[in-house]
Amino acid sequence: MVTFLALLPRSLTTFLYAVAALLRFYGNIDTTPFQLIPLTILEWSFWAFTLGTASLVVNLGLEWNAGNRSRYQAAQARERETRRDDLANEEREKADRERDRADQERNRADQERQRAAGRARIQNRFFISQIRHQLTPNPDTRAALTDFLSFLQEYGEP
Repeated sequence: MVTFLALLPRSLTTFLYAVAALLRFYGNIDTTPFQLIPLTILEWSFWAFTLGTASLVVNLGLEWNAGNRSRYQAAQARERETRRDDLANEEREKADRERDRADQERNRADQERQRAAGRARIQNRFFISQIRHQLTPNPDTRAALTDFLSFLQEYGEP
């Protein structure tokens, strides 16, 4: 129905201009075709031309409205696409921030492990130094401390 209404003003315009031309050029100017309506052929031609022009104005309005509607729909589609792209970019940025945060946490954990291992090495070296210092000619403690010293030397260093 909408397509028929869109075609109607064009067809009506063409028909009315054709009727106006026929009445103007092929009719007798002073003749009154319908006795009930006191209009001459020239006046009928004028009214057909006026109605054709009105139909043309309606057609231009419909075309203008259709063009505006299609431009509006295209702008809305572009805006939706832009919004969708913005949301996708925000999601990507959020995922990147999460990934960066996870990387930073992993780096901090690695640094903490390295610090803990360094502290343990230092502490083991301290124990080893103490044990060496405490080694005395006493044979009972010397054997136990030597065993403990070898244990620390074996497992204390990575």
